[in-house]
Amino acid sequence: MGKRDVYTKPYFADKERFADLINVHLYGGREVVRKEGLIKIKGVYPSPGSFSGEKSRDVFMEHEKPRMRYGLELETESDFGMPERIMVYDGGEYEKQIGERDKEHRAGKEYAGYIEKKSRMKETDRLVPVISIVLYLGEGRWKGPRRLKEMLAVPKELKECSGEYLQDYRICVIEADYVDAEAYRTDLKEFFQALQCRNDREKLRELLRSDGFRNMERETEMAIAVNLNLKSVIRKIEEEEKSMCRAFEELMMEQEEIGIEKGIKESIKALVETCKELGVSKEDTENRIILKLELSRESAESYVDQYWDQ
Repeated sequence: MGKRDVYTKPYFADKERFADLINVHLYGGREVVRKEGLIKIKGVYPSPGSFSGEKSRDVFMEHEKPRMRYGLELETESDFGMPERIMVYDGGEYEKQIGERDKEHRAGKEYAGYIEKKSRMKETDRLVPVISIVLYLGEGRWKGPRRLKEMLAVPKELKECSGEYLQDYRICVIEADYVDAEAYRTDLKEFFQALQCRNDREKLRELLRSDGFRNMERETEMAIAVNLNLKSVIRKIEEEEKSMCRAFEELMMEQEEIGIEKGIKESIKALVETCKELGVSKEDTENRIILKLELSRESAESYVDQYWDQ
């Protein structure tokens, strides 16, 4: 398991953030799901086709009132088989619920007759509804299909007659780069704001200097850092115990210093080449570098020695 999974899954498994995400994207921001009503449950189902023999959800929660179950899949890349994968998860969950009910009914000898036994459900049984969401944390738009029919090669001569009976399965995809970050009540606001600056370091720098990013929880800092793939910032947070804002500021300053040093070297090299072409002596070239760039005699001599005979 990579750092991204280590820090991102627990971040979104936090009940307050999870409720915030569900409320914004499924219920228009209304507080239908409350953190107090959420219970973490296992979303693991048998799967002969997988290496381990099981399929496992990233995050799975049950809400008590109104009673629903919500699955969350965290993706950093598009998945061209995602509708089928979500369908299998949801089917596995319903099968699991039926199996649990069946076990209870048989133990209590509650079945009224053969049909209920065969069905593994009583006529009055109802399953807990499941909604699965894909949160795409990668860059740009989700490139995979959003419904099962997009995965199927239906012969055109059969489309008209099979359309009514060929079942579809649509999935909910949230794209991190396009959410309205202001809609969230938790630090998901800062998380998505930061991700939306992934290609603009200066904009991210200004964002991290703002009030909302002061005193962030460490798990929020790490979730942002790993999803922006800021390796040196991750190291500074983990090993040097610095805040993300400070670690990123140091990174930017280091990069600026590297850029300045590179610019100085390029300027000195050009000046040395020009002086040689004009017949200026090595000593006078060093003096010009000292005056122009305000370097010490030792540094100027070192640079001239480096570039004089190239």
